[in-house]
Amino acid sequence: MEISELSTELEVGVRYTPSEIIIENEDYLAKSVDNLVSLYSSFVFTDDNIPEAKAAKTSLNKVRKILDDQRKEVKKNYNEPLKSFESSIKSYVEKIDSVKNNIDAGIKDFEEREREKRQLVLDQVIADMAPNYEILVEELEVDPSWANKTNFTKKGEVNSKTVKIIADKMGFIALEKRRIEGDKKTVQTFADLNGLEPYAWENLIVQGHSVNDVLERMKQASEQKKRDEEERARQSAAEKEYQEAMAKLEQEQQQTIGDKIIDQETGEVVEEIIEDEILKFTLEISGPKSKLYKLNQYMTEQGIEFKKIFD
Repeated sequence: MEISELSTELEVGVRYTPSEIIIENEDYLAKSVDNLVSLYSSFVFTDDNIPEAKAAKTSLNKVRKILDDQRKEVKKNYNEPLKSFESSIKSYVEKIDSVKNNIDAGIKDFEEREREKRQLVLDQVIADMAPNYEILVEELEVDPSWANKTNFTKKGEVNSKTVKIIADKMGFIALEKRRIEGDKKTVQTFADLNGLEPYAWENLIVQGHSVNDVLERMKQASEQKKRDEEERARQSAAEKEYQEAMAKLEQEQQQTIGDKIIDQETGEVVEEIIEDEILKFTLEISGPKSKLYKLNQYMTEQGIEFKKIFD
């Protein structure tokens, strides 16, 4: 059978007669219940008539059970045809669903393969467009909906509307990259002029902070750095002044007697002066010119007197 011959006009021939449930002695039943309610509603129970109260409760329970059992029986018989009908229809629906689900799976597989084909076409279009904007393909966030069938022509090409959307996004990315590079150069120049490390500040630009915000932060950091340097210089000068004062005070408290330095307050020997013996040698030295030059330098720095002896 060709698929075109299938018809969805399925007729379900169901003969259904709404049932009517009639309580034939309803007047009698209603009157009997009302009498029981009236009788026991006016009954006053005390500690002395508990047995009568229990008997009344038993009587009412019996009446209630008769009524409820009848209701359940009628309901069961009334629902029996409905249950049978529902069971039959559900079995037919399950058969239809079984076939329909197989078709659904086939359609889904086909649509996924078609989408993969469209995605390949879309990826190629993006790869071809990216160099024109001097951006990398990875820098473009691809919208999954671009691969939808509605964004392609009947020939399987990306339609002009989608191409324009992609072009606009690439243009924005290119502009943003140029802005970031320009802002990074501005930050680097400011950092060089103020003795700051530029790397961390450039990262703030990449993270999306405005150049004005970053420059303001750099200005504050530069001012703080200057204050720190001034404080260190002040502390260094104060330390130097303190050390010089202490040395002067120590010198004033000491007196040189013979070959000893004596503390004037305590009389303690602070240091013994040992004079270096002056030795005199005549040496003949030979070696590379550069080494001899360094030797000359060293002896001069150490206060060693020397002179050239001519034959």
